[in-house]
Amino acid sequence: MEPDPEDFTTLYKRSYRTILRYIYQRVNDHALAEDLTAETYARALEKQKNGVTITVGWLIRAARNLIGNEYQRRDRAQARMQRIVIEELTAAARNENEDDLEVRAAMARLRPADALVLQLTYWDGLSASEAATFLDCSTGAVWVRLTRARAKIRSMLMEESHMSISPRLVEGGDLDG
Repeated sequence: MEPDPEDFTTLYKRSYRTILRYIYQRVNDHALAEDLTAETYARALEKQKNGVTITVGWLIRAARNLIGNEYQRRDRAQARMQRIVIEELTAAARNENEDDLEVRAAMARLRPADALVLQLTYWDGLSASEAATFLDCSTGAVWVRLTRARAKIRSMLMEESHMSISPRLVEGGDLDG
C-alpha cells in the first residue's frame, strides 16, 4: 500500500516546531538547527516511501542521530585545527631562542585546547573576543581557558627549569586593549 502524502504533511505541520526546538537546544545555532530539521524530514519522507511508519518518536531518533553526526564533525574539525597549531608550534620552535624553545616545549605538553588558546592570544595576537569567535565560545570562556592555560604552563616552566618566565605570560597581558 502506498503511503498517504497527507499523513506526512499532517505529521510535519504538527511536529516541525518540536523537532526544530529539540535540535536547536542541542546545537545552539539556529541556521544549523533548521538544516538538521530539514534533513530529518527529508530522511523521514524517504523512509516513508519505503514503507516505514514515521512517528514523532522516529523523528526525534533521526534528529538525535544527525546531532551526533554534527558533534563528531565538530570534534574532528577541532582536533584537526589543534593538530595544525601544534605542528606550527613545533616548526616555529626550530627557529627560536632557548627560552622560547622551553616555552614551546611546555606548550606541546599542554592539552591541545590549552595550547591553542595560548597560541591564538600570544603568538597570533588575537584579542579575547577574536579568539572566542575562532573557538566558537564566549569571550568569558576564553578568559577562563586562558587563565587556566597560563597557570598550567607557568607551573610546568617553574617546576622543570626554574627559568624566568615572560612577565606578559605570567601576569596575563592585555589582550583587548
